[in-house]
Amino acid sequence: MIKMLKNYQKIRSDPLKLVLTILQALISLGITGIGLFLYSDQHYFFWPPDWSNVENDIRIDTFIVLVGLVLFLCTIFGLRNRKIIAILLVCSGAISLSMATLSLLHVVMSSYWVMGLNVIGELILFSLVLLVAHYL
Repeated sequence: MIKMLKNYQKIRSDPLKLVLTILQALISLGITGIGLFLYSDQHYFFWPPDWSNVENDIRIDTFIVLVGLVLFLCTIFGLRNRKIIAILLVCSGAISLSMATLSLLHVVMSSYWVMGLNVIGELILFSLVLLVAHYL
């Protein structure tokens, strides 16, 4: 508990570190939310029909949730190991960029325009991941 308090005081004293920690927490919550949404909707991706089983696989959804939860726990408990945080941020970036690509393919190929907003949101999440990873 004392270590967490010292970490909190250290983060609070540096405005850049505070903003990056908040962004990292938001990224982790966003990735966890994406994973939970995909976990609850096993028919979200439908194009191309041959790949829908792979795209809606429950193991991928579980991996996305685990990446988000581990990143959140590392953020909350102030893990100082940069390699672990970097690996989690790379996974988060890959998840958000692949989700944006899949959503864009659904928009373009099947004219399902509802997923257009998802593309924008995923690209914003990807840019936040890039920003946090740059200052890591």
